Amino acid sequence: MVFETQITAHKEVAQGTHEVTLARPTAFSFKAGQYTQVAVPKLTNPDPKGRSRQFSVTSSPYDMDEIKVVFRNSGSGFKETLINTSIGASVQVEQAAGSFLLPQILTRPQMFVAGGVGIAPFMSYLHQKIEDTWEYPITLLYGNQNPESAAYLEELKQMSKQHRQFSLDTIYKRPTPGLFAKLAEKYIDAVWWVVGPPGMVAVTVNGLQLGGVATDKIMTESFDGY
Repeated sequence: MVFETQITAHKEVAQGTHEVTLARPTAFSFKAGQYTQVAVPKLTNPDPKGRSRQFSVTSSPYDMDEIKVVFRNSGSGFKETLINTSIGASVQVEQAAGSFLLPQILTRPQMFVAGGVGIAPFMSYLHQKIEDTWEYPITLLYGNQNPESAAYLEELKQMSKQHRQFSLDTIYKRPTPGLFAKLAEKYIDAVWWVVGPPGMVAVTVNGLQLGGVATDKIMTESFDGY
């Protein structure tokens, strides 16, 4: 199902990272971890991949007014068009889809690993769940080139201060399998959720498996960028 909607806000949420807010259509539904397809009516800059892209939803499923998506400004024709589309202009969104569904009931510790804008599905989840009482802890390992390029970093720091079961760890260097092998030994009972570029996801999974994490305890979602 495709919905007509409007852009309600633009925001730079980190160096080179842009957030677009859309009015949420009444019938649009999604779960934390899912994505939607956003299409502009017409490209103002040429793009061989066309006038639409898939983005993980960043906002909470409980927010009935808005849909937020976030992306690196790679300079593609689509992104340049979307960034420069004015507030109030119409765009299209497709009904959300995707099987990367974050847990609504925690039965063991959770490890979230985000590379860059791979933070999006985790933000959706945390916006939904941060006020709840958790039986088990959640740790977020968030990787970026530097703090300036880390979207929502200050908000995540505040969340970690306010919720005793949520911890934030940051990494600003290229990860290695050895790093995740050591983390696997430290968080031996955890379920792992990994989102980011394919190379980062592959390194993470390799390290976790070296550390003894079973395949069914590792959930992944990778993206090539656009």
